[in-house]
Amino acid sequence: MAKKQFPCGHRGQGQYCHRCAQEQNSLIKKEYDEKAHEEWMALFASDPVNLRKLENKQLIDKARNIIKDIHSGTPYTHYKGKRMRYDRNVISVPINRDYRLVFHVIEKKLQVHKLMSHEEYNVKKPGEKNQ
Repeated sequence: MAKKQFPCGHRGQGQYCHRCAQEQNSLIKKEYDEKAHEEWMALFASDPVNLRKLENKQLIDKARNIIKDIHSGTPYTHYKGKRMRYDRNVISVPINRDYRLVFHVIEKKLQVHKLMSHEEYNVKKPGEKNQ
């Protein structure tokens, strides 16, 4: 089968130019990825605490689900959360081995206060006012 010249100027065999089709698909994918990234970054503005320091998407989604569930009434013990001994109004909920969500009891409701790394969490008492 002989190579033919396509309207784009490329040469090849087949009914259409596979090179141009591949370039078009990569442009579409790039535009989609940019749009998805912008939408993903916009979600951070609606978070009650800054979740940007979490390493990956799964951890961020897990943290968002924990915050949503606890604010909607799920007991913090469901996520292995614990009240702090030094202040019973401060509750720590682990996300993984490296990060904790700190909640405060305000008017008998749990409100997320801060996302803390394990190092921050062990150095400071997360409920103290002088942070």
